[in-house]
Amino acid sequence: MNVLYPTPTTSDLSDHLGLPISALPTPACILDLPTIRHNCRRLPLLAASLGVQFRPHTKTHKTLSLTRLQLDGLGHGNVIVSTVAEAEAMEPLVEEGVVSGILYGFPLPPSARERLLQLRERHPELDVTVLVDHVDQLPKDGKGWAVFVKLDDGYQRAGVKAESPELLVLLKRIKETGAELRGFYSHAGHSYGAKTAGEAVEFLAAELETVVKGMGMLGGLSVSEGDGAFKAKGLVLSVGATPTALAAEGMRERIKNIQERGWIVELHAGVYTTMDLQQLTTRPESVTSESSESASDTKAESMTVRALDEGDIAITVLAEVASVYPDRGEALLAIGSTGLGREPGRIPGWGVVTGWRESEPVAEPSVSSRWDGKQKSGWIVGRISQEHAVLTKDPAFRGGPMELKVGQKVRIWPQHACIAGNCYGWYYVVEEGRVVDIWIRCRGW
Repeated sequence: MNVLYPTPTTSDLSDHLGLPISALPTPACILDLPTIRHNCRRLPLLAASLGVQFRPHTKTHKTLSLTRLQLDGLGHGNVIVSTVAEAEAMEPLVEEGVVSGILYGFPLPPSARERLLQLRERHPELDVTVLVDHVDQLPKDGKGWAVFVKLDDGYQRAGVKAESPELLVLLKRIKETGAELRGFYSHAGHSYGAKTAGEAVEFLAAELETVVKGMGMLGGLSVSEGDGAFKAKGLVLSVGATPTALAAEGMRERIKNIQERGWIVELHAGVYTTMDLQQLTTRPESVTSESSESASDTKAESMTVRALDEGDIAITVLAEVASVYPDRGEALLAIGSTGLGREPGRIPGWGVVTGWRESEPVAEPSVSSRWDGKQKSGWIVGRISQEHAVLTKDPAFRGGPMELKVGQKVRIWPQHACIAGNCYGWYYVVEEGRVVDIWIRCRGW
């Protein structure tokens, strides 16, 4: 169990419930609940239309409440986590029957085996699956271990190459140890570099070809070495990243062809729940619907396609203006990379200040003006260090930037939601400008 990173409870922070955003302490990380709900419906709706499975990744947010929303209406309880601590944090949902399967989405470090075994012992009903991409990751006795083989589709972060001698050796090792092969897994993290929806489709095509090639390697195992333990039928080909999953409509026919071979296609993604500036630069287009309030109603929704925009970003970081510098047209925020991250993106800046305003930021901090969720301020986080963020004018903004005053609070769209959220122990969940819930994040590894 992860006992090194204790977390608060919602009751510890209950004094903040009901507060307007402008009354919250800074810096703070905020999630807009209606936008989160809408985002959580998008990929399940698309997956259902394609006849494929969808497995949500929880690494972006690492919370129980958002995991519930991701699984709502899916018809299964399978999730992907990025740390063992994240898997352990899911235990309350396992006990409730909400989570039934956990895939540890990192090539298995030998040191993680014991805690995963203990997790399985505490919850015999829980299906624990791991990724492997090297023969030494598996124990000598692999019985009881269920594995996906992680394939490298060109991202070169992790995974073994399809059609490589190393993959054949790994498959033989899985068979020899008695581990259960569940399928092949690919993640096109480099699809964040896509500039159009068409380019995202190309990345997905490469992912699909990678896992299909991996499946083809099973034929290279001589039946004389065993009783044919590897059977292609029923194995899962799991592909995705938010840009490629959102673009899956463009691969409908290819997916159908793969399914006709008796193989199960699964999409996976994580940051689709919150979105961020990096995602917008991939020019995502996705099926969407405005008609329902619950993911469980996806079957009743009609599908439309539209380009996603700033209104689909559910995460913002709240920060206070510490100083203004009229002579150089800049301002200083009391936040730095420790509260916002330092992830680059094609949109200029380390974050973009939204057009959200406080009516009277000093005199009446409890009053906030309405904001349409898309309006910009004309400011970006142009320079950043550990505890300082310097606002500079947005080169793409037409007109003069929003006036700033010392003591004023601003909301920032981060470049990368996963990194920005990880700076905080909890999220303030808001609706209509007020805190309606507090979601505690899992911490540690």
